[in-house]
Amino acid sequence: MEWALPAGLIGLLVLACPLMMLGMMAFGWLFMRGRSGSGHSGHGMMMCMGHGQHGANHQGRQAAEPTNPQLVEELKVERQRLDALIARAEGESGK
Repeated sequence: MEWALPAGLIGLLVLACPLMMLGMMAFGWLFMRGRSGSGHSGHGMMMCMGHGQHGANHQGRQAAEPTNPQLVEELKVERQRLDALIARAEGESGK
């Protein structure tokens, strides 16, 4: 009977998490319809909470950053070193 409390808590978590997610989705579908605005492309509130979208202030940021030739060269050398290490490790594991 010592296992009853931990098993009950685990069972509660296993059931509570999906039920909470379904409840949040139902709430969003019932009460947030038509309020998502034009920036969400009709997906509602739940679908825009991540997925790599950071808003308009982050768009095109990578192209605007200046490139440092010395840094690029150091990264190329580091990539070659890592490629050599990977090839050596794969060669040793294949023996």
